Amino acid sequence: MKVLAAMACLVSAACTTPMPHADRQMSTYDMDTEYTVEYVPDGFTLMVNYRYQQFTVRSSSAEAACKATLANVANSLAERRQRQIDPIDGRLVKLTISRSWSGKVAACSATAPITWKR
Repeated sequence: MKVLAAMACLVSAACTTPMPHADRQMSTYDMDTEYTVEYVPDGFTLMVNYRYQQFTVRSSSAEAACKATLANVANSLAERRQRQIDPIDGRLVKLTISRSWSGKVAACSATAPITWKR
């Protein structure tokens, strides 16, 4: 029984969301997405953690989904402040993709600077 408990613990640890900013409190966007935001005078820096529900995810699909999730959260935050943002520069988005113990993509983390539209 202890072996099964240890295996379950290892499997769940392999599927956890990457936390490059472990010292920051994460807010929940939806069931699969958490984010943290740091406001600066000309916009904000956004970090999003996204978990995949699909069993098989390709790296290219994961990258696209992670960037789309980042954009959705950024637009939602801007809407709450009743402001518009500039388009997100894909070259400035930093992505980290984590894999489960089986090698499948399990989660991603994306960070990008977001600027207010002038």
